[in-house]
Amino acid sequence: MRDPGSGLPQEPISSPRFDRVRTTHGLELPARDGTILCLDLLRPDADGPFPVVLIRTPYDKVVAREVAPGTSEGLPYDHAFLHGLVRRGYIVAIQDVRGRFNSDGDWHLYIHEQSDGHDTVEWIAAQPWCDGNIGMVGRSYVGFTQWAAAATRPTGLKAIVPIGAQPDLFDSGFPVFNGVFNLPTAELLLTMGRRSFQIRDFMHNVLADEHDWFETLPVADLPRAAGAQVPAWWEEMMAHPNRDAYWQQSSYREQLEGIGVAALNISGWYDLTLHGALRNYARVRAAGAPEARDAQRLVMGPWAHWADVSAGQGPVDFGPHAVGGLADYVTRFLDRWLKDDDNGLDADPRVQVFVMGANEWRGSEEWPLPGTRFVPFHLRADGGLSAEAPAAEAPDGYRYDPADPVRSAWSMHNGPIDDAALLERPDVLSYTTEPLDEALDVIGPVSCVLYASSSARDTDWHVRLVDVHPDGYAQFLVHGLVRARFRSSMEEPTLLTPGQVERYEIDLYGTANRFLPGHRIRLEITSSWFPRYERNLNSGAANNLKASEIVVAHQLVHHDERWPSHVLLPLV
Repeated sequence: MRDPGSGLPQEPISSPRFDRVRTTHGLELPARDGTILCLDLLRPDADGPFPVVLIRTPYDKVVAREVAPGTSEGLPYDHAFLHGLVRRGYIVAIQDVRGRFNSDGDWHLYIHEQSDGHDTVEWIAAQPWCDGNIGMVGRSYVGFTQWAAAATRPTGLKAIVPIGAQPDLFDSGFPVFNGVFNLPTAELLLTMGRRSFQIRDFMHNVLADEHDWFETLPVADLPRAAGAQVPAWWEEMMAHPNRDAYWQQSSYREQLEGIGVAALNISGWYDLTLHGALRNYARVRAAGAPEARDAQRLVMGPWAHWADVSAGQGPVDFGPHAVGGLADYVTRFLDRWLKDDDNGLDADPRVQVFVMGANEWRGSEEWPLPGTRFVPFHLRADGGLSAEAPAAEAPDGYRYDPADPVRSAWSMHNGPIDDAALLERPDVLSYTTEPLDEALDVIGPVSCVLYASSSARDTDWHVRLVDVHPDGYAQFLVHGLVRARFRSSMEEPTLLTPGQVERYEIDLYGTANRFLPGHRIRLEITSSWFPRYERNLNSGAANNLKASEIVVAHQLVHHDERWPSHVLLPLV
């Protein structure tokens, strides 16, 4: 009998029916404005019709289609997975999005994916080789294209499998996280090129290293400093520092209410866009169409942006159960919703989360897990973190100089990096519990209430939750941030009154970690995290992306009876 903690639920998947895979190249379909979009088909060497699994990618449909046998870039770019689908009686359709590779038009990061996704699904549904059942799969940008299409309710779209997909472009990870710009977006501009890649081995080399031109101010000048021609989409992005109509046109979060699509939301605890899987799952469970609420699934593994590829993340090996089984689980999900197979999926726990530290999977019918207690751990004097509320305590302060920001390794592949060395900086505050006498499971949404004041008109607050091992290794778990001007609204920002204490609610989204005996829980607070995020220059300029004037800020973090700063931990 399978150990429930040893992996994702495994039941028989549909059997291969076809021996040969046939490729159809360069099918052309018109978008509503007449732009020609191109797609290829991997299909059974037999007459149809068949259910169709669609992949819409800016990363070259040929690369996705020609994954070499025995290799994997993670789902869906896995030869065995794609060809296994075809042999089980699916057509896999792979499309270049607008302006990329063989598709016409101009690529504008994310902007056209709702309308083009809708038109593509509608076109496929009308083809004689489609049996009327359409699904979508894919990671990152390709995951975003799925929700973008689903939000428009196209004919025949029954199921999606978004992996690492953000729900909003301005507040959910990439290219902007809670109003703070991700500097590596500029590297995408440089390496993606106008239509084709400008870098060898794009999938392995992009968003992996920092560059000296990340130092450029204003941020809007990064492409010129990198030696790239500035495309129109970059100029537009730089002109919109608030969540206005420009950003809202690509967001789909407001359109999830009443949505009817089944979704298998997949991400990793170290994915830079983990927020999407958690938010989208919760939103549709609460407000989707009745038939969609029970059709939502959530899988969160111990992975960075490449799901189910490696059990090793940075200095940690999460053990033999950390990878394996995801491809079959996705296939079961597609069989259930595109073939109406009675394969036992409905009886599986709809939530599957990997608990780090315990290094095992846990299934549940709900997220957060039933019985979760949300317990405030308060910031205390002398760097303590305690469930005991504070009384009269003096605030802690530091000097934040944007010319000397907190620096940490940047890579979209970063996992549990060691934060210990950062505490040597005077502009990083840390609050740590005593060593635990027994194991403590922290599984669920994490948030922080921070009472703080600044001498500046605007500034940033970064918060990180850390598992401190007995040997001093400070294992990063999860990160949240807020730009002060957006503390109440991202549409209508409000600058600070210098010296005035403000209440900040900072969402750290979630984790699943067993703090083992002898370990300690730590909360870190600072005002920059470079070069992953742009620096707030503290000047209060109307557009930080086009500003270069630096103002040094004096920051105070309050933790007393009146202003009890704390992190809210989900204890199971």
